[in-house]
Amino acid sequence: MIEKEHSVKQSLGLLEVSGLALAICCADAMAKAASITLVGLEKTNGSGWTVIKITGDVASVQSAIITGAHLAEQQDGLVAHKVIARPGEGILSRAMAATPAPVPTPVTVSVPEPVPAPIEEPETEVVVEESAPEAAPEDGIISCNLCLDPACKRQKGEPRSLCLHSGKRG
Repeated sequence: MIEKEHSVKQSLGLLEVSGLALAICCADAMAKAASITLVGLEKTNGSGWTVIKITGDVASVQSAIITGAHLAEQQDGLVAHKVIARPGEGILSRAMAATPAPVPTPVTVSVPEPVPAPIEEPETEVVVEESAPEAAPEDGIISCNLCLDPACKRQKGEPRSLCLHSGKRG
């Protein structure tokens, strides 16, 4: 008598959620809810969505996807879910092979530029001559901003003709 091979056909389940943390929580809940194999988590381009790929027998995958979709819907992060009961040849192998290998991020090492040694210059004496202020009043405040003469009675803002030295231009 010829024996028939009894093999359970694998099915593929896809659950797309928003955010990596929610994807990990859903994958954990799905793995605990049913006997499935987690194929991988794939981050999609843009929007921060993540696809969870699982395989197993049809009933287990359906149960796991329903559990994961319910959890994601409670967290307002469900985007889409789909169970492919008996995928065609190549679909399942392609989904399993399509898990991207982690791309190493380039590390940039900043090398500080060599700092030239400070050049020592011979010390030179700086001579600062203190000059006496021009017509600095010893006893009062200068009120005229034109002639700076403390004897002038003109106040700042008054006409120039009131300056003591207004007629002496030259």
